[in-house]
Amino acid sequence: MSLTENQRFITRLILFIVLAAGFILILPRLQTIITVIVISILMFTLLDPFVDKLERFKIPRALSALMVILVILLLIAFGVSRIVPLVENAAQQISQSFSVENTLNDRVQSGIDFLNSKLPVNAITTDIPEKINELTENLKQKLPGLLMGAGKGLINAFSGFFFVLFITFFFLKDERAIKKGIIRLVPNKHFEMSLNIMDKIQRQLSSYLQGLFLAATSVGVTSIIGLFLVNTIFDAGINYIVLIGIWAGFANLIPYVGPTAGAIPAILSVLMSQPPNTLLIVVLVIGVFAFVQFLDNTFISPYLVGKSVELHPLIVFIVLIIGGNLMGLLGMMFAVPVAGIIKVTFGEIITNAPKYQT
Repeated sequence: MSLTENQRFITRLILFIVLAAGFILILPRLQTIITVIVISILMFTLLDPFVDKLERFKIPRALSALMVILVILLLIAFGVSRIVPLVENAAQQISQSFSVENTLNDRVQSGIDFLNSKLPVNAITTDIPEKINELTENLKQKLPGLLMGAGKGLINAFSGFFFVLFITFFFLKDERAIKKGIIRLVPNKHFEMSLNIMDKIQRQLSSYLQGLFLAATSVGVTSIIGLFLVNTIFDAGINYIVLIGIWAGFANLIPYVGPTAGAIPAILSVLMSQPPNTLLIVVLVIGVFAFVQFLDNTFISPYLVGKSVELHPLIVFIVLIIGGNLMGLLGMMFAVPVAGIIKVTFGEIITNAPKYQT
């Protein structure tokens, strides 16, 4: 390599580092628009095969894209119509439970006495009822603000989702024109390599999304089964098991997070329903989600999610931490596919760039 080539390489490397550093610095300001665009790209990747299949039946691509988007909206409307009544009933139950005094503490104390009677020593402390009482009082005070914040969050989420669907529709309709526009920006000698990179990225994103949804479904189903067994065997009185399982699966769209997020409403449901031996039931619920977490961390996410982007589980964990530090929960959600895209791009450039230039 000549001196001129060395200088050119160093210049490009410095330029890349400066641009990357600048992008990281302005990332918080662009978080909303980046989120909308990234989700739109992921939605496009997931829905594009369905549009292609409809197009094979001689249906115009614009109409095919519109039909797919309408089906998505109908499925969302159906899901909301089923879930909203469950959420309303849960909110009413929480409100009613606050009017019941001392019953919860009595149940928890009964659970402590039961566990201590089975252990060689009194290993369970007796200040847990007081702690629960403090927690309940704090929740009473903060609940109105939490509900208002949740309502605003839902409104923002729905408005953002319609923006995503709008952008996704044009991605689906104008896929070929968008790809042609990107290719025009690439020098002719890199034309074939660029097409290959775009094709590999799209296939990998599709594989990743399939793995992600399979992992989320697995977490949701195993959570429902575990809670159902606890309910049946111990008469635990856990309400809205299906809703809790759906929430756990949905939360697992951020890899490894689902079981932990699912445990919180399940434990709250136990505390609100106040079954006999409440503390024992809480321990069993924690055990169910600890087992689901173990399955997810050991088998489900590493193989269904990590394998789809051909990344080692340790690398997946590291990029999740990096994404969380940069953009919070959204960063964790997008970290793995972005890492996969970077891997595919640089792998293709390093491995095959000389071949395409010959």
